[in-house]
Amino acid sequence: MIIPNSKPNKKNLIRSFLQGFFFNRRWITFVVLILCWHFFVLAVDIDLLPTPGRVLESLREIMRSGIFFGQLGDSMVRIGLGFSLALTLGIITGVLMGSRDFWNKFFQDLIVLGLSLPGLVYALLSVMIFGIGLTAPVAAITAASLPFIAVNVREGVRSIDKDLLDMCRVYKIDRVRLIRQIVLPTLIPFIMAASRIGFTVAWKVAVLTEVFGASTGIGYQMRYQFQIFSVRGIVAWALLFGLVMLVIEYGALIPMERYFNRWRPTIEKVV
Repeated sequence: MIIPNSKPNKKNLIRSFLQGFFFNRRWITFVVLILCWHFFVLAVDIDLLPTPGRVLESLREIMRSGIFFGQLGDSMVRIGLGFSLALTLGIITGVLMGSRDFWNKFFQDLIVLGLSLPGLVYALLSVMIFGIGLTAPVAAITAASLPFIAVNVREGVRSIDKDLLDMCRVYKIDRVRLIRQIVLPTLIPFIMAASRIGFTVAWKVAVLTEVFGASTGIGYQMRYQFQIFSVRGIVAWALLFGLVMLVIEYGALIPMERYFNRWRPTIEKVV
């Protein structure tokens, strides 16, 4: 027998966040990975490869120095601007492609090309064209993330029940109510999926752009560690970068997705 759940409240969301982030069995994967990493370094006995303990020391040094949050803030400004622009243009492009065959054919090859090009190409071209500054990472992030967002939104538009739309026209349902009760609930899951993918791409391209053409940011710090040939420094900044992504994923993106999908009834199996 199945019973629909009630709408999630704040207490359930907080509990879900704690269970999903801190008390998740997937942390076993990280423990096993760290152990394998430690014993591999001891087995090969290469001075260049740092142990987890040495990387942890670098993490402490970065946090004690106080530069992490400043560098992260610079990266987040670039990512926020670029991703917001990509999300806006991607939604508009996806809606056009999903609703009109002319626009789908017009953008089709450009979207495929955009999906095929690696982030390194966007980073290099943006730095060469716009130089060192805010414009280069914003342009690279927008160009790299937009195709992923547009494709997901296009599929969302195509998934809207056309018979239901025809029925709304027959009963003369006003456009505002049609968009609010039918179109948006159908598109939001696709937009959220597009946002998660596009945001991940934005992070990667932002770091690449900062490596080649920035004087601040996470990517710049990784380039500096490369220049002084510090492997543990590169790994430490990469781990901090990944930790921030996990916090955003479990602390913001997943709760937002659940909030916007709260109208969908969830079911539990009762034994």
